[in-house]
Amino acid sequence: MPGRVRLLVKPLRHNPALAARLENRMGELPGVLLVRVNVRGGSLVVRYAPDRVGEADIAREAHGAAGTPDTTPISARQGGKPPLCDSPLCRGTSCADTRSGCDPVRPALRRFALISAVMGGVFVRTTVLGLGVAQTALSPLGLVAVAASVPLFRRAARQIRERRFTLEAFLGASCVAAVAAGEALTAFEVLWINSGAELLKAWITERSRKSISEILQVTGHHTFVLVDGVEVEAESHELSPGDVVVLHTGEKVCVDGEIVDGQALVDESPITGRPDFVHRSAGDKLLAGTFVRQGVVYVRADEVGDRTYLARVLRKVEDSLENRAPIEGVADRLAANLVRVGFVVTGGTLLLTGSFWRAFTVMLVMACPCATVLAASTAVSAAMSAAARRNILIKGGRYLEEVGKADTVCFDKTGTLTTTEPELVKILPAGPLAPRGTAAREMRKAEARLLQLVVSAEVHNHHPLAQAIKSEAGRRGIDAVPHTVCEYFLGKGMRAVITGAEVLVGNRKLMEQYGVRVGSVSAKVSPLRREGRTVLYVAREGDVVGLLAFDNKIRPESVEVISRLLRGGVRDTVLVTGDEPNAAMQLCDRIGIRDCHASIMPEDKAALVDSLREQGRCVLMVGDGINDALALARADIGVAMGAGGSEVAVEAADIALVNDDLAGLVYVHSLSRTTIRVVHQNFWIATGSNLVGVVLGAAGLLSPVMAGMLHVVHSLGVLANSSRLLRYEPPALDGGREADCPMDSRTESCLSTSQPETINGL
Repeated sequence: MPGRVRLLVKPLRHNPALAARLENRMGELPGVLLVRVNVRGGSLVVRYAPDRVGEADIAREAHGAAGTPDTTPISARQGGKPPLCDSPLCRGTSCADTRSGCDPVRPALRRFALISAVMGGVFVRTTVLGLGVAQTALSPLGLVAVAASVPLFRRAARQIRERRFTLEAFLGASCVAAVAAGEALTAFEVLWINSGAELLKAWITERSRKSISEILQVTGHHTFVLVDGVEVEAESHELSPGDVVVLHTGEKVCVDGEIVDGQALVDESPITGRPDFVHRSAGDKLLAGTFVRQGVVYVRADEVGDRTYLARVLRKVEDSLENRAPIEGVADRLAANLVRVGFVVTGGTLLLTGSFWRAFTVMLVMACPCATVLAASTAVSAAMSAAARRNILIKGGRYLEEVGKADTVCFDKTGTLTTTEPELVKILPAGPLAPRGTAAREMRKAEARLLQLVVSAEVHNHHPLAQAIKSEAGRRGIDAVPHTVCEYFLGKGMRAVITGAEVLVGNRKLMEQYGVRVGSVSAKVSPLRREGRTVLYVAREGDVVGLLAFDNKIRPESVEVISRLLRGGVRDTVLVTGDEPNAAMQLCDRIGIRDCHASIMPEDKAALVDSLREQGRCVLMVGDGINDALALARADIGVAMGAGGSEVAVEAADIALVNDDLAGLVYVHSLSRTTIRVVHQNFWIATGSNLVGVVLGAAGLLSPVMAGMLHVVHSLGVLANSSRLLRYEPPALDGGREADCPMDSRTESCLSTSQPETINGL
């Protein structure tokens, strides 16, 4: 579109060296406003001023930097492999595709090593050999100091063009002034501390990025296509509309299309957020990004590559990340304050004393990077390291800073507040198995008889609902009775013959298939449906003998997490889910969420986040699926449930909870607030010593060399204070009742502390 072009650069894939070269070269082109490189997708996104540079010039420049003619606007392609959204890991000046070895630590390490080598050489020459070192502007040491200051001036110039005033310009000017005054070694002291801080920040950030990349599951690039009745393996990007794709159990759907043959249970939760597997057969539609959990289907592709629904969501995620307003970090704000104070104090010293030497000494004191770079970077790095040890991976210090400011937290339901595993929450015996009285003991006996009948039929079934049945039977100590016949109907249920009686366990379709009348239990089914629960019928010899109700298991820590966030300064909590309204409202009531938005698509989730932000709220979004990715990208801070979440959600988010432990959200929220307090403490440790140095420098009692040494001394104080965050431990969460009691609280069997009864007969 006007002012924006995306180029396909095939050699760019998994080539970090080329990525860095392209980004630097394109960024220097007049008229280019923004450059973003995606080494995983092999694409280059450029925003530019159309009145200053044209698309052809950009393509030609990229071709020259890549050294290949294969640089094609992606918009010109009609098919092919869709580029993955540019990872938020790649924001800024370095790519974080750590699988290919791209490492922002290397340039920072080279710079630090170079400056350290120069200072080490000076130390050996002066201290060990007892020789003098020239420090004038034209001496080798002075020229190297000026050269080492050039990157500071480049960054300062870029920030000034963006109307941001940070420390780089002040640092660079101080170093050049030191060289001009014949104090090149003083300039190197400042540069050494600055480069060390940058190395520390790059190292801890890259370590988190590498950990995040390890949990990303790369989408499969191959599938099977039906050609002349034979399944042929093919690359996903080679598919065309009209191809018949064969999808087996466990495979991810890679096209949007219609099933022409076969049937399967499909997990559509990554798109819709609904936890139940859906039975799909001929004539039904499938979307890319969903999973075939059981069965085999033949799908005629309608949309492939970057035309699928999943690809459209990814493009929206990419555009949201690209257009995201930059976050002003605490270091930026402190730096701006220090720059203003530094100029005022330096100028005031010059006017009051008339001594350039004293003003120069004051400027060196105030140019100390510890007050901003080290004060913030060491605290943030220590906090990120502490979080990483708890498997909470943060993609940058600014995101850690923003978490503590969030006043509104939006939660997805399935996979976030609940697990993806169903649990048996109600057992309702009926007909011949109904309890003979109203006493709790009679109810437990009736439930046990029904559960034993069901587990005997489901003992060989691996469906998630069957696993929930077996889990509850095991918890109660109920053993299965051997069956003589076992038959599974995909998308319907089980039929078994137990002690000579035909037993059916399944949905209404299975009951209709065998002519079982379910009207006698309809009154019990309706309220369960309204609560959003999955209901299975149980029939024996043609009569309904009971109902089973299932729900997704609520994470045991959910209630305490919501309560702790509200006590910690969060103003409002919101549930945003694609699940049914009844199920969503039930969850909100149980765990204390105040606002609920259900049955909404990914675009609606993002629109809700935008609406909250327009109201002036700082929004934190927590999710795990493809349907959450757009909202994660639009929110001020996105938090993904890492191990169980989709790779798209993890990439779109700023923070990943690798262990799927929701308690990590409370930890990182508390850690953020503590980190900001430590940063401000560090700032005043450094600034306080600076003010002492200013007084001594203005009085002529502090030489430039001693001013440089002052930086080193109070750096140790800053580091010691920041190191406290490495041992940060918040108060532990209280255990939730949900974990110990999977059955509804209205079922007394869950509350009994006696040993479970074993029913030996039916």
